[in-house]
Amino acid sequence: MDPDPKLVAVVAKAHAWFGRLRSGKTLSVQAIATEEKVDRSYARRVVYLAFLAPDIVQRILKGDHPPTLNATRLIRMTPLPLAWAEQRELLGLTA
Repeated sequence: MDPDPKLVAVVAKAHAWFGRLRSGKTLSVQAIATEEKVDRSYARRVVYLAFLAPDIVQRILKGDHPPTLNATRLIRMTPLPLAWAEQRELLGLTA
């Protein structure tokens, strides 16, 4: 399966937004929401995705994930467990 462009984009956005917070360039999720003209809840859910297990991110980038996993579903599932094994199980990526 080819990578899902929307899913790849939301994971990239998560890392970019978290990077802004970590670096101090942006001081809060509310500030990101305001700058990006999105709802604060959406911005918070996207930032949570920066904590996906690295192997999950790699599988998303390769398109090696269940067809039912898309950007909308992933965002709705946040906050995901911080434990990577639990993330894999929840997202159906255990194999």
